[in-house]
Amino acid sequence: MDPFLDEPQSEEGGFDPRALIRMFLRRKWLFIIPFILCFSMAILVIKIMTPIYFSAGQVQIVMRDTETRLLNDASQQYGRYEREIDQKARQEIDLLLTSPDFLENVVRDLQLHVDPTWVGPPPPGQNMSESMALGRATKKLKDRLRLEPDGSRLFLIGIRDTNPQRAHNLAVYVVDKFVEEFRANQVAFRTSTRDFLQGQLEEYRSELEDAENELSTFLANMASETLVNLSINAGNLSVAEENLALLSSRYNGQDLTEVSRLEQQTKPLVGASFNLNRYVTDASVSAIAKEMGDLAFDQLMMSPDAIGFRDMQTRLGLLRVRLNSKIEQLTAADFPHLSFMDRNQVSQYIYLSVFRNSSRSVIDKMNRQIAEFRSFATRQPAQSARLSELQSDVERSRNLVQTIEGEVTQQTMNLEASMSEIGFQVKIRKKVAFPLYPIEPNKLKLLMMGFVLSVGLGGGLVVLAIFMDRTFTAVDDIEKALGLTVIGTLPVIVDDHFERTKKRRILRWVTIIVGIIAVSAVGFLVIYPRLS
Repeated sequence: MDPFLDEPQSEEGGFDPRALIRMFLRRKWLFIIPFILCFSMAILVIKIMTPIYFSAGQVQIVMRDTETRLLNDASQQYGRYEREIDQKARQEIDLLLTSPDFLENVVRDLQLHVDPTWVGPPPPGQNMSESMALGRATKKLKDRLRLEPDGSRLFLIGIRDTNPQRAHNLAVYVVDKFVEEFRANQVAFRTSTRDFLQGQLEEYRSELEDAENELSTFLANMASETLVNLSINAGNLSVAEENLALLSSRYNGQDLTEVSRLEQQTKPLVGASFNLNRYVTDASVSAIAKEMGDLAFDQLMMSPDAIGFRDMQTRLGLLRVRLNSKIEQLTAADFPHLSFMDRNQVSQYIYLSVFRNSSRSVIDKMNRQIAEFRSFATRQPAQSARLSELQSDVERSRNLVQTIEGEVTQQTMNLEASMSEIGFQVKIRKKVAFPLYPIEPNKLKLLMMGFVLSVGLGGGLVVLAIFMDRTFTAVDDIEKALGLTVIGTLPVIVDDHFERTKKRRILRWVTIIVGIIAVSAVGFLVIYPRLS
């Protein structure tokens, strides 16, 4: 049969699907052979590949917020959003799991470096030293260790191994060891911080004691009884005068107006025989008022941003509440016939009067000390300057000691919180389960990969052959290409040229098959294990 008449062309122009099918069927072996080879390679890999088991436990990141300001807020370090927390937590977990010390400790604890099935044979002609065995065992453990996210604040820590029992035992030990080491690191960090601060506190306490002794010696040498009890110095003089001016303004202004108003409203209720000194001289009231006066005097020498100012203000508030409660009790005992509203008005008048007496004593004491210090500074400027320097040293050392004492207290509380259920914690949420089935080879994944690769290679070769084919397949193609009329055809003659062409064709097929096998081997034996 004339080969040029095998594929008659359709008289209609445009896309001819039947012609495309015929071209594909002529080159069907270019598709069938790669498909069979690739798919066979996938099946072969499934049969010969060593099964790998994966045993893992699930750990959970727990962050419990606390409303107290004394404890560190974990969100300052790990963020407030789930994504930030997961990223930061995974970095810390991975750093600990892959640290050389952690891996080496696991190897030594489980004696993996003396297990020939784990370490492998020694190099030819050499003995396996302990350092070499440790290095091999540690590297192998690191390669088989896996950390995978398993949800929000959840992570899987596991081991891949060909032996399911060994994978399970290693995973159990690694997960327990990790949680223990993670907690120990948190406690160790805070313990070292607290110990360092404790050491610094002892040094600053010693410096404060030296400064106080030097100040006491200087005052003793001066033999000035006035300056021994003097709290005013050059460092706090300006603050004391400013606070004294505010206190005096309030005493002579708002407080005076209020007590006058209450006095006018109270006199008709208590009568002319009412004696205010009975409350002022009461032992309990005078004791509270004296304590309030001492605190108020100390507060006058402090700026609002000074260390301890807020604590002193809180203590003053509590003392005022105590004073008011005590006066209410005395008023209720002295005036049982008055109504609740009237007794409350009387007690407010008494309370404000007692409070003003305390403020008056504070103002007088402060004015007296300021005048004495200025007089001393005018009479003895050199000694005054030295006294101010010593008092500044004492104040600075005292502030440092108070600051570090607060830090030590906070670090101690954070240390105890780290060992409790507060703040940032890592817990085992799901214990390590024994692997019942291997995760590799993944038969479905391998078969799908082989199918896709087979179809891709075979289809690609067919398309490539069609595009590179420059031969004529019909008489019409010759007449259209040459513009001549074909009057006859000759049969194929088998000669030396035909034999050489045949050999080249066979060589081309062999090359294609070798290439297909190479591509399949790379895909299934190199790329697939890395994807897994």
